[in-house]
Amino acid sequence: MKAKLGQNFLADETVLQFEAEEAAPAGKSVLEIGAGDGRLTTKLLAAGAGHITAVELDPKLAKSLRMKFHKRVSVVEEDILEFDAQSRYNIVAGNIPYYITTPILLKLAGMNFDRAILCLQKEVALRMAAEPGTHNYGRLSVFSQLVFKLEVLALVPKEAFTPKPKVDSCVISLELTGAKLAQKHEKVIGAIFSHRKKSLKNAVVDARQELFGSSDKDAAHAVAQKLKYAERKVFTLTPAEALEVARKLC
Repeated sequence: MKAKLGQNFLADETVLQFEAEEAAPAGKSVLEIGAGDGRLTTKLLAAGAGHITAVELDPKLAKSLRMKFHKRVSVVEEDILEFDAQSRYNIVAGNIPYYITTPILLKLAGMNFDRAILCLQKEVALRMAAEPGTHNYGRLSVFSQLVFKLEVLALVPKEAFTPKPKVDSCVISLELTGAKLAQKHEKVIGAIFSHRKKSLKNAVVDARQELFGSSDKDAAHAVAQKLKYAERKVFTLTPAEALEVARKLC
């Protein structure tokens, strides 16, 4: 096992079957992220997947996948973050390595698919789904809820993996909302949410270098105090309100 590749394989047959059933891949095109040794691939094929594009970075695993699957599966030996995802897929599925979860979510936001069924770290799933004003609510929550229609489907205990990781996971469903979050707006949201417990006014002043490229505190304060939600704590802003602020500051 290569820890650097995040290879904690989902071994629980019940969870694998659950993922395949939720994906409902019968007759559909599937993009599988990190196919590993083909455990989920097998379940997706058994569920009637029309064609699977299995992306796997590890050369040995990619070779094994090619030997194991001959029909309805195309194996691509590549980093999913470098994969050309211009094609449209009905379903995206995968057990996501913890260390690249956020970059994969950013990748998915720019893709074209109907539904994604993913298994990822529980902490990340809870942050994605968190409500404004709660402990877990932050930059990732805003991004996820603007770009995706998100549903947490099931808790997956760490014992379901081999080797066993230190944390539990969740299976989630994602559908694109159609909203596109511009990089400049995402940057602004990230900057103010790095001061999430402060008022928006104070967060803007504290993040002035990142937001405006200036250390001029008075100028930043002059802008900040005119904002619609200036006195609100940043972490109470809804995703729509956070985007409204970002557009104003841009």
